[in-house]
Order: sequence, then structure tokens, then C-alpha cells
Amino acid sequence: MKRPVRLPLYHEFLELFDNYEIQNWEAKQFWEKLNISQNNRNEKSKRLMYSGLRVLMQLQYLEVNPSISKKNIFSYTETPRMNELRNRTKKQKLEEIFSKKKIEFLDQIKDKENNIEFLQSLLSDDKTLEKYFINHKETMENDIKNIKSNIKLMDEILSK
Repeated sequence: MKRPVRLPLYHEFLELFDNYEIQNWEAKQFWEKLNISQNNRNEKSKRLMYSGLRVLMQLQYLEVNPSISKKNIFSYTETPRMNELRNRTKKQKLEEIFSKKKIEFLDQIKDKENNIEFLQSLLSDDKTLEKYFINHKETMENDIKNIKSNIKLMDEILSK
């Protein structure tokens, strides 16, 4: 059974990967982009950052570029596997946001369909009222189409 690996500074590294492409970065670039100020670079944060880099290399998200690296200063470059991680992370975020939005949209559709049914019931009692309700009904039907279009767009984005 595979043992899960703990990545130190997990959230900080994920945010960094989400916002930057790593090409020939030395440790100082990671410090800058991780927003760990000079004052907060204590022994613990240094250990966490460097062990995080080691874990990322072991998992083959980063590699050391030997042609640019010096004796004790390594130059890190991301591997193609990093894009897989980015895409997975992006998809997870989008799924979370889209599922909440989809529930909200489906509730709006139900409400509008309920209103249309109500107008239909009024019209079944008296057809002469149609001229008063036609604009409202058309507006709600267009709103439903637009909402369904938004749901379809979210589904298309997730399927790519």
C-alpha cells in the first residue's frame, strides 16, 4: 500500500504553482514568491521550505537543472508532471465553485418555472389576461434559457 506523502507548506506551494511557472529558480525565488519575509525565515520555515522542495523533487514535480546549478545553489525547473498537478487543482476548484453555482441556478429555474405555471393557471381561468402576462412570461422563459446556457458552459469547461 502506498504511503501518502506530506508536503510541507502545501498551500503555499500550491498557490505558487497556480501563479507561476518555475524555470531555473534558485531557493531565493521560492522565498520571494512564497511570501515568507526575511524576518520570518527562521530555522523551522527554512527546514519546511527545503524539505518541501525535496518532496517535490521526489514526486517528480521539480527537477534540478545541473547545467545551471552551482555547488550549493540548485536551479529548479518544473517537470511536465507539474502541469498535471495544476490541472487537477484547477479542476477541483472549479468543480467546487460550479457545483454551488449549479444548485443556485437550478433553484432559480424552479422558481421561474413555478411562476410560469402560475401565469398559465391564471390564463386558463381567463384568456383575456394574456396581454398583461405575455411580457413577464417571455422574460422568465429567456431567463431560464440563459441560466441553462450558463450551466452548459460550466459543464463544458469541466469536461475539457
